[in-house]
Amino acid sequence: MDFYKNFDSCQGSVVDSLKMLLYQRHENIFERIDFEDDRIYLEPLLFAYIMQEEDVWLDSIIYGYEKNPKSKIRVFSNHTGTVYIPQIGYFYTQETNNELFLESKNNIFFITDNKGREVSHSFEPIHFFDEDIEMVKCQHPLLKKIFLDAQDEIVDVEIEKTYTKHIDHANKAIQLIKKCFPTYFDLIKKTIKKIMIFDGEPNSFANIHAHNMIFLNAHDENDEVFFLDHILHESAHVVYNTLTYNSKFNLFNYPFNTKFSEVTGDLNEHGDLYSRFHGLFTFIIINTCLESVIDNKALHEKQNEEVIGRFSINMQRFKTGIDMFDIPNLLTNEGQDWYRLFVNTFDQIYERKSNLINSVDISNQSYVFSYDLFKQANK
Repeated sequence: MDFYKNFDSCQGSVVDSLKMLLYQRHENIFERIDFEDDRIYLEPLLFAYIMQEEDVWLDSIIYGYEKNPKSKIRVFSNHTGTVYIPQIGYFYTQETNNELFLESKNNIFFITDNKGREVSHSFEPIHFFDEDIEMVKCQHPLLKKIFLDAQDEIVDVEIEKTYTKHIDHANKAIQLIKKCFPTYFDLIKKTIKKIMIFDGEPNSFANIHAHNMIFLNAHDENDEVFFLDHILHESAHVVYNTLTYNSKFNLFNYPFNTKFSEVTGDLNEHGDLYSRFHGLFTFIIINTCLESVIDNKALHEKQNEEVIGRFSINMQRFKTGIDMFDIPNLLTNEGQDWYRLFVNTFDQIYERKSNLINSVDISNQSYVFSYDLFKQANK
């Protein structure tokens, strides 16, 4: 199975679907934004918009993409008073969680409240990581609901003080992937339009409600090795969502959102069939790249040790995931094609690297990899 060759067709299907959904809600939408410019339809906030029912958000999301923007639009500040407009930038105000109005006169922006009074603000343009990937510096109100803790409760996260510490780390990781796994890096360039770095309770994640964007939970001690692992992991979720946007309904002999515990009979199993299958795809991406980083001697000393630790634990989890899906009559023919790709990729990497994998002890690791624990077990 060569999913690289199929990718453009699959992404075209996602774009076409979004265009159709937008048209169903706004028949004049293509008078406002260019139907032919697929770059517009990779905007993560358009996916967030289409998955909720309130039309009031549209103007502020497409403003920077419009052929002839309105002179005055309704905008919304978040819990810190920030108004984020895609393609334009950030307006920092003291008006938290508020409905405001953005006006442009002679190429100068003004913000007013619902009584017409001018609201003081400062402005900051869009910033980018390497390779033209946008660095998102605040939480848009439409995305707040996807930041969930283990009990599925919405939680606050810290963004503004976090991303500044890790810009260099993220850029180094991006360049490592470009150097060591160029075929997959091409898919990152096609899908990952925005990255948000935050500090809070949710683990790093991707979410179809903000398709083409990834969210990385970073702490002070994290460096480019963390970002290498997590950019690979979360971008792979975005890529697999694209590859299986239509075919997810045809992978299993069950509804794709069936709880995994219903299939296995193990009540301790979490998640659904499709999300667990996703995990196997992330492992072919993570482990292929980390193996290449090791082979290329791209990192040294502590960082190389950490890559080996992360590679070993990801290979262990890969094998566990493969075994969990070894269930008779679970997969359709299409699902079996993917499963064979997962199994073959694991077998090939393990054959090359079994001595390295088995030479380290990762038994004390939790879900989030800890280099300190790795060093305790591998002195």
